[in-house]
Amino acid sequence: MRTFLDVTQALESAAIRLRSESGPVAQAEAESLMRKALRTLDLSQVRPSARREIGGDAVVFLVDTLRRIDVPPLDTIPDAADFPDVDAPASWTIPGTEITLSRVMEGPAKGQFLFNPDTVARAGEFYDLTKHLPLKTPSEVPNWREAQLQFHGWMIPPDLTRALPRTLKQPVLDTPIWKIIAAIGVFVVLAAALLLLRQIIRPRAEARALGSYLRRLLLPVAMLIGIFGAELLITEQIMVLGTFADMVDVFVEIAFYVAAAWVAWLFISIVVEWLITSPQIPDQSLDANLLRLLGRVLGILAVASIAAYGAQQLGLPVLGVLAGLGVGGLAVALAAQNSLENLIGGLNLYADRPIRVGDFCDYAGIKGTVEYIGLRSTRIRGRDRTVTSVPNSMLAKTQVTNYALRDQMLFLHDLDLRYETTTEQLRTVCNSIREFLSSHPNVSQSLAPPRVHVVGFGDWSVKVEVFAYLDVAPGKFLAIQEELLLAIAEIVSEAGTAFAFPSQTTYLARDTASKALAGARS
Repeated sequence: MRTFLDVTQALESAAIRLRSESGPVAQAEAESLMRKALRTLDLSQVRPSARREIGGDAVVFLVDTLRRIDVPPLDTIPDAADFPDVDAPASWTIPGTEITLSRVMEGPAKGQFLFNPDTVARAGEFYDLTKHLPLKTPSEVPNWREAQLQFHGWMIPPDLTRALPRTLKQPVLDTPIWKIIAAIGVFVVLAAALLLLRQIIRPRAEARALGSYLRRLLLPVAMLIGIFGAELLITEQIMVLGTFADMVDVFVEIAFYVAAAWVAWLFISIVVEWLITSPQIPDQSLDANLLRLLGRVLGILAVASIAAYGAQQLGLPVLGVLAGLGVGGLAVALAAQNSLENLIGGLNLYADRPIRVGDFCDYAGIKGTVEYIGLRSTRIRGRDRTVTSVPNSMLAKTQVTNYALRDQMLFLHDLDLRYETTTEQLRTVCNSIREFLSSHPNVSQSLAPPRVHVVGFGDWSVKVEVFAYLDVAPGKFLAIQEELLLAIAEIVSEAGTAFAFPSQTTYLARDTASKALAGARS
C-alpha cells in the first residue's frame, strides 16, 4: 500500500510537469512511474496484450477511490513481516471496502502483496461508487479519471487540445471523440501508405522467381513497421482509453500477428527459392517441387505457431482451437484421400527417382519426354508433341522404362546375306565387321566385346548377327548407328556378296499320273 501511494503521488507530480513542460524526457519519467505503479497490481488474469491499458485504468480508478475513503494510517497496515509463513495464502482488505491486497503465490511476483485480480477487475466499479464523494486530502488533480481522458503525449500541442470544441472532448467508448478521430486517422494514413506501396512493388509475371518473392516481402515488412509506429502514436501520444483502447489493442494485435505470419511465410519461400536457384535445380523437377512442399509445411508450422502465440496473447483458448483444428484436419484428410495418395506417390517418386525432368521414358505404352514432376501429377510430352498428365499414384504403381538411364546404347542387327554367298565370303564378312567394330572409338569394349556370327539359315537368306554396345549419348546414337551400318554395307559389298531380299523359287513339273489316266480312258 505504501509503495502504491508513494508512486502515484510521484506520478501525479510528473504528469503536472508534463502538462507545463511538454517533452520526451518528462513523458519518459511519467511512463516510468506508471510502470512502477502497474507492478503493485496482480495482472495475472489479464491477457498480456491488454495489461498496460487495463492496469493503467485500474491505477487511476484506485487513486480516485482511495482519496475519497477512509484509509487506515500506514503504520497500522500490516506488511509482509506480519505474515511470516511465506508459503501460506495471506491478504488484507481495507476496512469498509472490498479493496484487497493478497500475497501472490506463483509467478515472477511470488511472495509480494499486490492488489488482487478481483480488485483490479472491479476498480472501475469502486470508482463509480465513490466519485461523487469529496476528497479526504487536497490534491492538485481532484479527479484523475477526468484528467486522464484528456491527457496526451508531448507531440500533440496542449494549446491545440484546449482549443477543441467541448463536443469533441465528450467520451465515447471511454475515450474522448477527438482521440477516436485521431486514432482512426492514423490507421487510414497507414492503410493508404500500404496500398500505395503495393502498387509500386506489384510483382511481375514470374510468380515463383526469387526477385518476385523479395518484392512481395516488402509489403508485410512495411506493414509490421507501420503497425508498430501506429501503436506507438496511439498509445504514447493520443492515449486512447477504456473500451475503445481494448478495440484498438485487439485490432493492432491481430494485424501485427497477421503481418508476422505473412513475413514468415514469404521468408521461408525465399529461402526455398534460393536453394532451388543456387545449385541450379530444374524449376519443374521433383526436387524443386519437394523443396517447395517442405517450404509450405514449414510455412504452415510457422504461421500456426504465430497464430497460436497471438491467440494466447489475446486470451483465446489455444488448446480448444488446436483440438478443433485436429478434428477439422481429420475431416479434410478423409475428403482429400485421392490427393493424399498422389502426394504419397510423388514422395515415392522422389525416394526412388525412376525418372527426372528431361528423361525420355515409356509409361504404359506412352513414350515421351518428362516435362514436369509435381506433387500431384507428372506431365509427359510425346513424340507427336501432345502432353499426357499422369497421376503420381498411378505412375508409382506402373512399370516405367527410363531410356535416359541407359549407360550404353545397344547396337543389334541381323544381316540377311544371299544363299549364293560362299563360306569363305561369310568368314571374310564376319571377321571384317568384327575388326571394324573393335577399332571404332564409339564401340564399347569393356561391358562386352562386339560379336559378329552366323546364327542360322532362313527361308531366303543366311543370318548374320551383329551385336555391340555403343558409348554415345542418346541424342547421337542414330548418327553413329548410321555410320556403322553404312560401313557394314561397304564390307559386304567388298567381300563379293550382297544382301538378300525375300524371294521364293517355284518349280513346275508335269503330272504323269494324269496323262496315264487320260490314255486308259481313250
